[in-house]
Amino acid sequence: GEFITSVRRFIDAQAVRGNADMERAFSLLDKKGNQVGSIVVVKAEIVYPESYNDHANDNVKVSQSESNNDDRMKPDILWQPISSQNDDQDNIKPSVIVHPKPELIDYLSGGCEISLALAIDFTTSNGDPSVPGTLHYRNPSSLSDLNYYEKAIQAVGTILSKYDSDQMFPIWGFGARFENVTRHCFQCGPQTEVHGVKGMLDAYRDVFSRPLTMSQPAIFTEVIRHAASYATKKQASAQSEHKQAYTILLILTAGNVEGIQNTKAELVRASEAPLSVVIVGIGTHDFSSMQFLDEHDPEKEGGRDITKFVEWNDFSSNDALTDEVLDEIPDQLVDYFYTRGILPLPPVHCDDEISESSLDTQQLLENDTED
Repeated sequence: GEFITSVRRFIDAQAVRGNADMERAFSLLDKKGNQVGSIVVVKAEIVYPESYNDHANDNVKVSQSESNNDDRMKPDILWQPISSQNDDQDNIKPSVIVHPKPELIDYLSGGCEISLALAIDFTTSNGDPSVPGTLHYRNPSSLSDLNYYEKAIQAVGTILSKYDSDQMFPIWGFGARFENVTRHCFQCGPQTEVHGVKGMLDAYRDVFSRPLTMSQPAIFTEVIRHAASYATKKQASAQSEHKQAYTILLILTAGNVEGIQNTKAELVRASEAPLSVVIVGIGTHDFSSMQFLDEHDPEKEGGRDITKFVEWNDFSSNDALTDEVLDEIPDQLVDYFYTRGILPLPPVHCDDEISESSLDTQQLLENDTED
């Protein structure tokens, strides 16, 4: 029989303190796929020879900044087996193999932390916020009634925030004028990060407690650039602690984005960061000019495809909206890490407590399976 695994998982399956654990065993299958036995790993380790770096560089391209001299970032080593007693063991050399492409579950099981950042459109395309029926209008006599943006924050924010490990979110705005200067990226609320969806709503409402003038045009580039920097710093911080991190930027907008070519170029640059961008069109505007966000061709334009555009009014149920919002994120996350030679970390074992965020990964995994 035979079984297939990665070296990393083979190492992780070894017995604890010499005690074999059948739950860690690999199923041995015959050619018909029938289980004919089990393989228990008693002891396993990877030994890197002194000549490893010279040998690896000839076979696998891993950037120095990504590897960070961390053994777990090195490619897996497959040792050639000793076929007979006459083999010269001194001549046994390691061969670097390309690890099979992992899946989202591999990164999530290894503790990859997902962060959410929110950006909100305050341009004149939303209408006068003091006029009933406009997108930012809040009825002073019935503040419990949510406006369009509050509904979107609550619905889409709830969807994406489930996967955020610490439930702390930066909230940014764009397209508002303060002190006669139009700001294309500014902090919403007094705190750099807020807690939970309620914190998002409070930060959004706080913007209207200050002197604010809706302005134009709608420019995404500064928000995208800021999010890419944020995502890069989050990954660098996580990597210093032998962890991994990925960020999702959620942009809520009334549309009419200006500078399509500049936006495309900024998204290509941002694709070098561990970042996905979900843009939700709010209201009943014609969003046909926004379709370019879903038409990126990496082969012709470079970079990764990191953007998903969704029209809020196209979905009558939260389930359908959830599926659409999460549709491309699993592949985008895996592609970012794998193309940089960053493999999933060993599974995190949480025997005593299972966090809420780990339970909520099921929807992401279902989207990954459907793809």
